[in-house]
Amino acid sequence: MLALSACTSGSYYESTVVEEQGACVALEGRTFQSTSELECGRTPDGVARCRWQLVFDVSHATASEFSWHYSDVSEAGQVTCRGSSITAISAGRTIQGTFDPVTQTLVWAGESYNLGAP
Repeated sequence: MLALSACTSGSYYESTVVEEQGACVALEGRTFQSTSELECGRTPDGVARCRWQLVFDVSHATASEFSWHYSDVSEAGQVTCRGSSITAISAGRTIQGTFDPVTQTLVWAGESYNLGAP
């Protein structure tokens, strides 16, 4: 006889992010890269292009941490999730995003990101 059991921690629905008290547990420990090559600073030959990167880590029970490497800048802060909505706070500004767990696509500050290599 085969028995199956389900473990539910936080809440998961196809249209939402796994969350626990606001922490983005579905994103923690994951790295995302922009789907397009974007501006990464200037070189003697003009504008350099690269994929921007977002890394999410555990912070505490009600928030996660993020590290965002874009252009020739890095930024870090705390991020919370409610449903499919993501809100980040960094250096006194708010960054909005969404995550689709089915396609594994993250939209962050208007740019699309896919799950990438750690």
